[in-house]
Amino acid sequence: METKASPRVADDRIPLTAAGRRQIENEIARVEAQVAELRDLVAEAHEDRTADEDERAAALAMVDEIGRLEARLVELRAILERAVDAAPAKAEVAGIGTTVRVVDPDGEELTYTLVNPAEAAPSLGRVSTGAPLGQALVGHKPGDVVTVKAPSGAWDLRILDIGLAA
Repeated sequence: METKASPRVADDRIPLTAAGRRQIENEIARVEAQVAELRDLVAEAHEDRTADEDERAAALAMVDEIGRLEARLVELRAILERAVDAAPAKAEVAGIGTTVRVVDPDGEELTYTLVNPAEAAPSLGRVSTGAPLGQALVGHKPGDVVTVKAPSGAWDLRILDIGLAA
């Protein structure tokens, strides 16, 4: 019986903004540097014939950390391999790669950039389209009123403007 590798399906793609791609590339560089540093430390510990039991245990812990970091590198590289540009051609409708300016019931204006969950950073205004706020905004246009349904309750937002994410 002959088996074929299944082709990648469109659902396998991960939409990333340019900022999200840079964030992942920077994390890869940081993790690679950590791995290199730990490898040097393990090599030094291996060469040290006077190491006591605690020092050998520390070296083994570093080997475990290298394994954890290498697994993270595989994960990050897989994200980049499946990444597609999330920037829409136009910013007429809220979606990944757009910046949405809204007004809340108190009249406060807020701005959110809609991103893939892999690059979400709520404290920086980068909201996942999988989060309640992101789900409420996706697919809507300026002038629309959307209801955000979150575990903490529901509230309405009016979309003022939509632009392309930087």
